Amino acid sequence: MAKKKSKSAFSAIATASRSEAAEAVHFARKCGLTPDEALRLMREAQVTPELKSPDGGKRKR
Repeated sequence: MAKKKSKSAFSAIATASRSEAAEAVHFARKCGLTPDEALRLMREAQVTPELKSPDGGKRKR
């Protein structure tokens, strides 16, 4: 019989806001991740500064 995986004592989902946790769970199910992995990815994406276009933000028409 296979051994059970040990669960971490601390979960980032428990400390997340209600809406953030719900979004992370939805994203995790959609992408096949654990809720903790999804929350980590979402938080990393928020911290990353947005890339600026090389022409100073002006769009070509």
